[in-house]
Amino acid sequence: MLGDFTSYNGISRNNIARLNANGSIDSTFNPGIGTNNWVGTSDIQSDGKILIGGGFTTFNGISRNSIARLNANGYLDETFNPGLGANDWVGTSAIQSDGKIIIGGEFTSYNGTARNRIARLNTDGSIDTSFIPILGPNATVQTICIQNDGKIIIGGNFTSYNGASRNRIARLNANGSIDSTFNPGFGANGTVLIISYSKCMEKSSLGGLGTLDGISRSCIARFNANGSPDETFNTGIGANNTIWVANIQSDGKILIGGGFTTFNGISRNRIARLNPDGSLDET
Repeated sequence: MLGDFTSYNGISRNNIARLNANGSIDSTFNPGIGTNNWVGTSDIQSDGKILIGGGFTTFNGISRNSIARLNANGYLDETFNPGLGANDWVGTSAIQSDGKIIIGGEFTSYNGTARNRIARLNTDGSIDTSFIPILGPNATVQTICIQNDGKIIIGGNFTSYNGASRNRIARLNANGSIDSTFNPGFGANGTVLIISYSKCMEKSSLGGLGTLDGISRSCIARFNANGSPDETFNTGIGANNTIWVANIQSDGKILIGGGFTTFNGISRNRIARLNPDGSLDET
């Protein structure tokens, strides 16, 4: 678990902790004094190492600007060296099948190299210079999702990517250029906070918006592989407040969490499950 806390069940843990299956703290995971500011994203590598990003500048007293990698026991992995790191917070990350790491947030440089709000790193923490977003997005990247084919979907509160109009959602090619075959039209009219990709349907769900390409979708929508809204996904009046997280089950049902208290007019305090067609799963 990660966030902006200083203890768990009375035990000191600064912003990151690992729990056992029963909810108790896992004492074998020891981050020392942890980070000096919030942790907003984490990814577990296939080797068990843990990538974290956030608004911190140190981990256990060692300089790490907004990004670090931990060993499975919670100690800092010093083989991952970001140098100067990001010059502002990292709020989202995703690991490619080759182990390279895509990060997004509010930064404008990484280890002294200009990178506006999105960058790709090599497995040792250095910047991957083969990923060239040029101008990149013009505002924050909040979420990143990697497709089966290696293309990268990003969401946030930006309105352009490398000068091309893209309202809060875009798809990139593997080299960081914009994928022009993905056309979201008017895009989303509110910040996109989360994207979940369904490998079986080749479709994606996103949370945090109000409309998608001019079609009313309160806080959650689904789009087709070409970026158009999936009109077979109908949430009715949807959630009455922000959706912060969404996960697609293997059966296509979607778990959502956030600040809402109803979904399509039915009481659901901050957690709900939807059917694949967008209706509330009342089971």
